[in-house]
Amino acid sequence: MLGKLLKVSILTLLSYLLQVTVAPLIAIGGVAPNIALALVAVITVCMGRKYTFMMSLSIGYLLEIMLPALDYINLILYPVCAMLGALVFSDKSERKLEEERAQGKRGRQWNAHLRTPMCAALSMLVFEGVNMMYTYLSGVTMDAAHWGRAIFDVVYSTLICAVLQFPIRWWMGTYKLRKAR
Repeated sequence: MLGKLLKVSILTLLSYLLQVTVAPLIAIGGVAPNIALALVAVITVCMGRKYTFMMSLSIGYLLEIMLPALDYINLILYPVCAMLGALVFSDKSERKLEEERAQGKRGRQWNAHLRTPMCAALSMLVFEGVNMMYTYLSGVTMDAAHWGRAIFDVVYSTLICAVLQFPIRWWMGTYKLRKAR
């Protein structure tokens, strides 16, 4: 338990640091990826909802303190986006799978390597959607450039998540076989 918590804490700090230092440097066409939400999506599928909430709240809090853009937007938006992704894409417990099988449903879940980028895409869609709504409600006329940048950010961040999931899942110990009881 302590090993997992320590690793998630290190990854939380690392994702914050990558978001504020590396993301602006790897921007394409002025669009920087959201590395923090990409890494939160990896933890969502890899570790579950508990760690997802802790990590997303911590990252949102750090971003809110260090890079305030709008009042409390990061503090609210990061956990909301992450938990919406966790509702759909986090691992189902054995109990939940057994309940579905008892009800005559399939009782299966998709491959984790497919769920991780889809979780990142959903989280980024919510994040960009809320930012687009805020921009529109602020009086800015939305044009194709705004929509294109938002879609590009979703795709770019999803691709980063798809690449980073393998080393992170390995480091978190997801690929290790559990001993039979």
